[in-house]
Amino acid sequence: MPARTKLINPTKRRKPKVKQRKELNWQPFVAGIIAGFILVAIIFALPLKTISTETTETYLTTEIKQEPYTVTEPHVTREPYEQTQVFADGYYKVVPNGIIIPFHIDKPDAQLIAKFENPIPGSFVIITFPNRIMWETFGSRGNIDLPLSPGQYRARFQENIMWGEDCYIYLAMKWTEMREIIEDKEITKYREVPVQVERQRTTVKQDRISIWKQIFRK
Repeated sequence: MPARTKLINPTKRRKPKVKQRKELNWQPFVAGIIAGFILVAIIFALPLKTISTETTETYLTTEIKQEPYTVTEPHVTREPYEQTQVFADGYYKVVPNGIIIPFHIDKPDAQLIAKFENPIPGSFVIITFPNRIMWETFGSRGNIDLPLSPGQYRARFQENIMWGEDCYIYLAMKWTEMREIIEDKEITKYREVPVQVERQRTTVKQDRISIWKQIFRK
């Protein structure tokens, strides 16, 4: 059998296959990176970070203070003082019956203060009523300090040798009383006055800042 011959149409030539190089499109990638940076920048710009800041401030406040001051006021005090009532103080002529000086004690806790001097010795006695000798001494002179209760008394000096001489006799009652004395005294008092006082206080403030500000403030 005869072989078939395939006729080739010279007008229909097969075009050679040429590989075309596919070019990459970088624009979406770059746009994505830029968009990411913008998103990060926007997020970092938001006040998401909370920080605490301590500040110390000085301020004036009014306080009440105790202020001392002095005033002069009358001050009454009671103190003991001695009083004396003199019954006899002088020279008396000596007579046969003796020198007799009556006196009256009218104060509680009184003391009889007596003194006598005579050229010739004799007796000096204190006599109560009626005629009881409660104290006696002999000599030409003497001092007496004798406690007596209230009542009537007599003091007598007598000597039997010679009369007419001058005998010195001092006779008095002494006692202690309380009296009031008014004196001006300085007294310290206190009053309340307002004063300005400087104080300090620490305050804590909460602030919200962006991450950018947090980064660049360090």
